[in-house]
Amino acid sequence: MASIDLKNPEVILSQFADNTTYAKVITKLKILTPLEIIMPNTSCEAGNTTKLFALITEHFKNVTFTTVQRKYFNETKGLEYIEQLCASEFSTVFMEIQSKYYCLAAAAALLKYVEFIQNSIYAPKSLKVHFQGSEKTAMIDSSSAQNLELVTNNRDSRNGHTLFGVLNYTRTPGGSRRLRSNILEPLVDAETIKTRLDCVQEFLQDEELFFGLQAVISKFLDTEQLLSILVQIPKQDTAALRRCNTSLLRAYYNALEDRRFGIILEKITAVINDDTRYAKGCLSMRTQKCYAVKPNINEFLDIARRTYTEIVDDIAGMITQLAEKYNLPLKTSFSSVRGFFIQMNADCSALPNGKLPSEFTKVTKTRNTYSFTSADLIKMNERCQESLREIYHMTYLIVCKLLNEIYEHIHCLYKLSDIVSMLDMLLSFAHACTISDYGKFIFFILLKTK
Repeated sequence: MASIDLKNPEVILSQFADNTTYAKVITKLKILTPLEIIMPNTSCEAGNTTKLFALITEHFKNVTFTTVQRKYFNETKGLEYIEQLCASEFSTVFMEIQSKYYCLAAAAALLKYVEFIQNSIYAPKSLKVHFQGSEKTAMIDSSSAQNLELVTNNRDSRNGHTLFGVLNYTRTPGGSRRLRSNILEPLVDAETIKTRLDCVQEFLQDEELFFGLQAVISKFLDTEQLLSILVQIPKQDTAALRRCNTSLLRAYYNALEDRRFGIILEKITAVINDDTRYAKGCLSMRTQKCYAVKPNINEFLDIARRTYTEIVDDIAGMITQLAEKYNLPLKTSFSSVRGFFIQMNADCSALPNGKLPSEFTKVTKTRNTYSFTSADLIKMNERCQESLREIYHMTYLIVCKLLNEIYEHIHCLYKLSDIVSMLDMLLSFAHACTISDYGKFIFFILLKTK
C-alpha cells in the first residue's frame, strides 16, 4: 500500500500480511481517510471482481475509485521513483523497502497517477518517504472502532461525543490527524508511551511552558500558509522549549536550532518582499502577486510593473474625467471576471433624460447600482492583462529559481512539521487533563489489556 496527501508531500509505504477478511487493509484505509483509491484494472474486470476490491468499495462508498493499467504497478519503477524523489535525510527507508515488492509497485502506480492528474512532477530529493510498519502498534479493526465510538458517534456523525472528541484540543490539522491516527492505531511500546506521558506531566507542572507552546502552535493554522510559517521561526518561539527537562522536548528544541531554517529564511527574504501576504479581494491579491518579488531582482520585471502601474493610474484618471464630463458620480470598480469597470448609484434624477450616455456599454443594474464599461476602458483592460501576464511569467521564473536553491535545505521543514503535530497532540492531552480527572494509569490499563 502507498499513500500521499497532495497538500503534505509525504509518501507513506506499507506492506503486511493479512487474512481473507482483509481487516488490516480496511483498518489502514480508515486511518488514512482517502479521497481517492487507485487499484489495478484487473481487480474489477467484468465477471472477475476480486474480493479485496468488493470489500473496499463496500466500506468506502463515498470515496472515488480509479483503476489504472496493471503495467503501472511496477516494483522496479517504484524503487526508481523513491531513489529519485526521496530527500536524502530519509534515505534509510531504502533499506526497509528494497525487498518490499508490493508496496514499491503500489508507489510506482501512485506517483505516476499523481503526476498525470497534477500535470506536474515532484522535484528531485524533495519528498519525505516513510515505511510504516505495524510492529509497535495495536490493530483495532474498523467494526470495533465503530462500536467503541473512537472517532465517530454512531447516532450522529457530527456529534463530538467520542474518544477523539474528548481528547481533541489540537490547534493544527497535523495535530488532529496525528491524534486520530494514534487513537485508531495505538502504540504498544511502553518506553515510547512513558516518554510521551513524561512530556504531558511536564506541561501540567509548568504553566508558562504549557501556555507558551500553545501560543506558538496556534500560529500553524493555515495549511496554505504553512510553508511561510515553517521557515519563519522567531527566536522567542524556539525559546519556549529552552527550559524544558523531558528528553523528548529537549530533542525537539535541539532540532529547531537547525541552521538550515536561517538559510531558507535568508534566501526567501533576499527575493520576496517582507510585507507579502495573503490578501482578501481579487484586486488586493493581484497586487500582492505583482509585487511579491523585491525590486532590482530583474530589470525587465521592474519595467513591466511600472507599465502596469501606469495603466491602472490611467484607468482611474479616465474614469475621473468621464465623471467630470457627464457630471455623474462614477467610481472605479474591479472584478476577476470583468477586470476594471465603472459603477454608479442608480439615481435616475442625475441622468440626462433618465438614461446613461451612449458611450457606456455592457450596462447591468443590480439593486441600486449601475455597472458598465466603455470601448476605451475595454482596450485598457486588455493592455492591463497583457502587462500582468508578463509580470506573472517573470515572477514565476524567479520563484522557481528560488525554490531550486531551497530544495537542498528542505528536509528540516519535514522535521518541523512532525514536531508541530506531535507537540500539538501532547498539549491536547495536557489540556484534557486540566479539565478532567485523567491520569497515567488509564494508558497502562489499555496497554495491559491488549
